[in-house]
Parts: sequence; C-alpha cells; structure tokens
Amino acid sequence: MTGQQDRNDEDVLAFPGARRLRAAGEVAPPSADVVAAALAAVRRAAAGPEEDADGGVELVREPAAAAVPVRKWRRRLPVLVSAAAVVAVALGVTVQPWSGSGGGHGSPAAGRTAVRERVEPAPYWKVRTVTWSWAVGKGEGPRKTYETLWFGRDKALQQMGDGTVLETGDFSTETRQMAYDVPGKPVTWDDVGKLPTDPAALRKRLVGSAGGDTAEEGLFNGIAALLARSPAEPPVRAALFEVLTRIPGVRVTERVKDSTGRAGTAVEMDLKGDDWRRRLVVDPGTFHVLETSDTAWRARPWGAGRIRAGDPGERVTYLSTGPARTVPPPSGGIGGSPRG
Repeated sequence: MTGQQDRNDEDVLAFPGARRLRAAGEVAPPSADVVAAALAAVRRAAAGPEEDADGGVELVREPAAAAVPVRKWRRRLPVLVSAAAVVAVALGVTVQPWSGSGGGHGSPAAGRTAVRERVEPAPYWKVRTVTWSWAVGKGEGPRKTYETLWFGRDKALQQMGDGTVLETGDFSTETRQMAYDVPGKPVTWDDVGKLPTDPAALRKRLVGSAGGDTAEEGLFNGIAALLARSPAEPPVRAALFEVLTRIPGVRVTERVKDSTGRAGTAVEMDLKGDDWRRRLVVDPGTFHVLETSDTAWRARPWGAGRIRAGDPGERVTYLSTGPARTVPPPSGGIGGSPRG
C-alpha cells in the first residue's frame, strides 16, 4: 500500500464517529472458556437429545416428514457438521448457509447433509392412527376411532381409545415371530431386515410361485402393511414402493394430499376379491404410508344394506410412528388383526 493510498483512506474515514466505527468491527479473540463451552455444545449435540422414559422418540408425521426409521431405529438428529462450525460462531465468524466456495448459492438440500442419523436399539415399533369407519345401510355417520399399536418380534399390542390394551398381530406358526402376509412365504420380523433392495429380487421374494389376480392383490396389501407398520430400512422402503407402483392395474397419482393436508403420492388398486378400491397415500421422500382408504368400486349387497359405487368404507390416517423401548401390559383379551 502506497503512502498516497494511506492518506486517501484516512481522508475517506475522516468523519465524526469513524474511530468508533472502526473499533466496532474488531472482534477480540475468544477466551479459553468460550471455546471450551462451544466444543462442549458440539459434543452434547452429537450425543443426541434426552430421551423419554421408554427411550423411544415418537416421530410425528408432518406434510414434509423427515423421520426415516431404519434397522435398530435410526432417527435423524440435528447436529452441527463439525466442531469448527461452533468454534466459528464463538470466534464471531459469519457463516453463510448453502453458500459454496465459488460464490454461488447452493441448494438447501445440501444443508440437509448436516443432519446425521444415529442408531438407537429399540425392540418395538409404535404407530398411532385414527380410523374412520362408515356403517353402510344403517343411516349412521362415520365412527372415529383412535388406536396406538406396538409391533415387536414376538409381541403386538393394540390400545383402544378407552385405554384398553389388547394383544393383536399376525405371527408365524413356524418361527412365532411377527409376520407380514404376502403371496409368497410370509415376511417375519427378522426377515424385514434381510429383504433385497433390488426391486426385481424383492418382488420375486414377496410373490414366490404365486400368480394371477389374487397374487397381485395380495402383493399390494402385503407391501401396504410393510410400508405402514414395519421397521424396514429406507432402501427397502424405496424398493417396496417401486414394486408397488409396478403392480399391473395399479394407478399412481403424484402431488395429492391426505385428509389432514399432508402431501404425498397416491397408489390405488381395485381389489376384485372384496370389491374395494384401496388407496394409499405415501410420503415420496421417506416412503412411509400417510393414509389408507377403501372406497367401493361397484354396487353390491353389504351387511344389512346395500353399498353403492363410490361409497366410503374405511380410512386409516397415520398420525405418528417411531421406536419404543417398552409397551403397556395387556388388559386381557385378544384384539383384531390390524390391517396396513
């Protein structure tokens, strides 16, 4: 810098308050205590939030659900990318989110790489639902029922709205494990973590040697149950969704909303076995089921009355899902087998 330039700079800054302005831009180096506190904050963030009494974290489903359960219940926890980020804040350094070294603006999606999945063991998977059922031919309005369900390797429980807890679920007669019914060999609790992620191999595993319309409908229902109520990992969920959308006769509609306004992709199929048009609304980012619904696709006698084409049958909305370490004791009795 030349002497002339120094004098020019001094002339530019020769106004009242210039000295205070220059002093305000100076940042004193942090003390050792400040740096230690910043590093401690990083360690606490990396350790994750405190858990509730049973050690599980219930993942409430929102329009843009971010929770992705995987084997041993991975859950996404917000942590800073590195200790340098916190130390930078302590040092007074301005950090521009989503900005790259080239000066251009990056995508907000890149910022989501700062979210790390932690693995926490939990023996149960917990689901909260609200079900609307229509009593056809009786002149009654829809019945609204809240349920909480826990699924585990050798136990499944269903808590009704009045607090009654019943044993439920389908179990393999061979392994005594929780099992998901598919056209081929049932998928047990342990099998879920071993399912292939290649769609062709996955379909072969689920269908086996079965064929015809019955097999395709059974595949649709089986995948619906696995997506809605199993601890499948994200790659398996993605493969399940791809197999689901390729079933002959299935219709896929993007950018729809469920009854609560959450965005998703609708996948529906006319089930000739029971005359219902079954519709799933799936979160396209996590492949979790947000809602299932049945609508009659043709008129026919039903119960004490007659059902018409287009009449609603049942709608199940998934309010939340997440891991759980414990389950409540049964009240006694056997509940129904929950459908996905």
